[in-house]
Amino acid sequence: MIKLIDKFTGTVMWVTDKRKDEYMAAGHKLAAISESPKVPDEPTAEPDEPAEVPDEKPVKPTRRRRRREE
Repeated sequence: MIKLIDKFTGTVMWVTDKRKDEYMAAGHKLAAISESPKVPDEPTAEPDEPAEVPDEKPVKPTRRRRRREE
């Protein structure tokens, strides 16, 4: 069995050795030599100003009260 990458879905599929050439001719790729995703040449632009984060007050933990035993 040979591990191939499906050209339509990009998922892994296993094919018998006898049918390898048939699948390769259809455009599927070997998993070992499949291409990595394209990385853009230019870095993405960073925003000029960071998004405003509202000041959050720390939450004071509440105390649990015990029931009084009668």
